[in-house]
Amino acid sequence: MNVLTILRSVEELLYEVISWLLFYPRTLWMTLTRPLQTMHYSDQEQRDKPEKQYLETLSPPLFLVLSILLSHGLELALGFKVQHGTSEIGRMITGNEQALLAFRALLYSLYALIFASLALGLTGKRLDRESLRTPFFAQCYLAGAYAILISMGTACIRYPNVWGVAAGVAILLLTTVWYIAVEMVWLRKECGRHPFAAALIALGGYGTGSAIAFGLGAIIVWG
Repeated sequence: MNVLTILRSVEELLYEVISWLLFYPRTLWMTLTRPLQTMHYSDQEQRDKPEKQYLETLSPPLFLVLSILLSHGLELALGFKVQHGTSEIGRMITGNEQALLAFRALLYSLYALIFASLALGLTGKRLDRESLRTPFFAQCYLAGAYAILISMGTACIRYPNVWGVAAGVAILLLTTVWYIAVEMVWLRKECGRHPFAAALIALGGYGTGSAIAFGLGAIIVWG
């Protein structure tokens, strides 16, 4: 690899990273204000050639990963310490920044995986790596927005101030209601379900994801 090739690689990397400053808040705003349209946009982008996909926003998995990174950065900026696990695997994960971020990304992507799988099952489509990709990518937009909001709410609760705790609880509740409501409407439109059935499925999917996430988190922290 010659110097010119290295410089071009650095140029592309610099442009890609600096563009995140524009496209991350844009993607977050779109997801929060127009979640269903953003998910539909992701579905359409999956039909394009790879080099033409997500030119107007961040790709869904990248958006989710950056949300996790920003959440962790918020913790560090506020001086909050990560609770270290007591088990061997817990210490291995919480004692390493890369492992901790990867674990958190895995936990939030579980929600995307669960709802994407539900959509395929409810519409009678075959579950395979190809069919799962489109709904999973769309769900990553919601998971990314959910992750950053939950992190903000948790940070407020950990702040030693009664107003901070109140604000944190409000953010967590509103975020949870928003997430379940969006999933309910998405399931109703995507799978043609009655609103009541869609609500039950959304609650069940969210409950399953949360139970798995809390269970894995408990295992990591307490062993």
